[in-house]
Amino acid sequence: MKKLFLGLIATVMICFAGNAQTKISTDLKSVIDAQMITLVHAAKQTYIKGMTASEWIKQNGPYSPTKDETLLLEKVFSYLSLGTLDSDILKQDNSVLLTVSKSIISDSGTSSQNRWCFKCILQALQEILEVIIRHLP
Repeated sequence: MKKLFLGLIATVMICFAGNAQTKISTDLKSVIDAQMITLVHAAKQTYIKGMTASEWIKQNGPYSPTKDETLLLEKVFSYLSLGTLDSDILKQDNSVLLTVSKSIISDSGTSSQNRWCFKCILQALQEILEVIIRHLP
């Protein structure tokens, strides 16, 4: 009985272990969502219908993206490929943009294929987020 009870506790603990999302205020969430819409609109010019996620990320992302940058690029690609409306983007969890903006952004290089500067746009969004976060209550 003791082993069964300990096994049950271990199972429950493993089930609840995982990646916890950062709790953010509703004000900050609305700012992040608005910046995600800006990022998606900036990336629209690089998306060609029928393009795969790996092709788009290779063409537009950093040479060696971090895990969070890859998640952000995949999220942006999914919004582009599905033609997600701005109102639907506002309803999604876009906290990965905040995570990436708090870290050092990888260099996207100077490839001629890179038609938009991922690093430039993220740095601009990072600066905007920093200013707004400082002024939020």
